Amino acid sequence: MRNRHWLALSAMVMVFCFGHCTPPVMAQAGGQVQARQGPPPVISMSPQHPRSNHQQNQAPPIVMLAPGVFEVGGVRIEKKTASASFPATVNMDKGLLEYLIVSGGGKVHESLLRTTIEPYSLQIALLLLGLEGTSDPLREQGDAGIPQGDPVTITLRWNDAGTVKKVPIESWIIDKNKTAPLGPVSWVFTGSFVNEGVFMAQVEKSIMAVYHDPAAMIDNPLPDGASDEFWFVNEGHVPPAGTPVTVIIRKGNKEKEK
Repeated sequence: MRNRHWLALSAMVMVFCFGHCTPPVMAQAGGQVQARQGPPPVISMSPQHPRSNHQQNQAPPIVMLAPGVFEVGGVRIEKKTASASFPATVNMDKGLLEYLIVSGGGKVHESLLRTTIEPYSLQIALLLLGLEGTSDPLREQGDAGIPQGDPVTITLRWNDAGTVKKVPIESWIIDKNKTAPLGPVSWVFTGSFVNEGVFMAQVEKSIMAVYHDPAAMIDNPLPDGASDEFWFVNEGHVPPAGTPVTVIIRKGNKEKEK
């Protein structure tokens, strides 16, 4: 049942939820390979006025950059490393967190990073990597349940005065006791959910939550994810706000999670 549900969700996302955009185009970096005629313009959803924006959303093409390397909407997919990567910016270098990554127009006032990529582009990329989310999402923000889905690891890469540095994203957050940064975490790709034909991560612009949120595509597996007053920026260990970073998402080890 879960697989049937997820196949249906995958199909919906690939056309941005029941035809809210035209299908992706497969192309090569030097030119377009093939295209399909999309459906006519339909209502576009937005957080403020869910049914009032009548512009059409054009799905980004899937571009082959090299054998086994693709890009969709600014998200780079590498088959060999089973990874998806995209640019982001340090949004907060101190303070209380509810999110780790949001898109523009999302809840940037409480997110560690912000990015210009769209959630549906990342969703397509992660589905192409073979990740599977949940058919039983949490009921609401702050739900005490543990989110379900495939495990993923998140790495951050940035340039510090000419030196390339890489750290797991969890090293940039700390709990309210501020004793030490988190150890290794296998984050959960839930895949967000679809409500009345609307892909909620795209509406909310929520990509990765540290405070449980069923609309976010990636959620916190730890019990304290149910608290909105528990997670803080690991101040002094995060580059200044405005620093460009690359977010790298890789498939986790399912066997290790059992």
